[in-house]
Amino acid sequence: MSKRGRRNRLTAVAAVAVLGGGFAINTWLDRGPETEVHEGPVAGYPLLVGSDGHTLTLNIGWSCEKQPELVARETAGAVKLSLRHTVDPRGCDLGGLGQITAHLNEPLGTRALNDTTGKPAVHFDERDLRRPAFLPENYYPYPAGRMVHLPGLAPLPTDIPAWASGYRLGTEPEQGSLIISQTLRNSTPPAGRAAVVKGHPATITPPDSNGAPRSVTWSDGTYTFVVTTGAPPRLSDEELVHVAESLG
Repeated sequence: MSKRGRRNRLTAVAAVAVLGGGFAINTWLDRGPETEVHEGPVAGYPLLVGSDGHTLTLNIGWSCEKQPELVARETAGAVKLSLRHTVDPRGCDLGGLGQITAHLNEPLGTRALNDTTGKPAVHFDERDLRRPAFLPENYYPYPAGRMVHLPGLAPLPTDIPAWASGYRLGTEPEQGSLIISQTLRNSTPPAGRAAVVKGHPATITPPDSNGAPRSVTWSDGTYTFVVTTGAPPRLSDEELVHVAESLG
């Protein structure tokens, strides 16, 4: 091959290399920031261990990320829980409120249930959850995956076992609602109209002109129960007490 031929060939190879390099650089520049995934503790959110021993449910609210995942890692002696967060740096998701679940391969049994911090994960055992035998007409359980929430309603404690079950009137989200919470503690009912539930002193919060939720609260010496009505039409005091009396 002549010197001129070799020179032309080298020039062509260099051009291809430059073009290829430019394409790679442009591709890298167009990738943008990558999605961030990290795991954190479950502490601070109400946690329920299902009566089957396999299902773990977390009540959680989130923002600026995709719906978190509840991750369970099992050993023969313990289960460690974590929350997997997925964040896209290119934008902020609206977030939401919901219930997320994880399923164990084997029932929890006597195994320790721990947070990623190594501390016990505070949880409520569904086998101890009281259910209402009476519900007002046309009240149905919240859809699966919906978190029990009412504006103005105090959040559940997360440092002791607690859980809440929600019911609503019909199928429209803005209709009347009923929430029943159960917390593992004995407490004095708040100020309000005196009542009696299952032979225990109870109080009913007075009507609120601003439309805040109303509740009947009592304790049986082990648990504190709160039955709350919110989002009009609200239940009457008699209906609240009837629901409370039917818990078992």
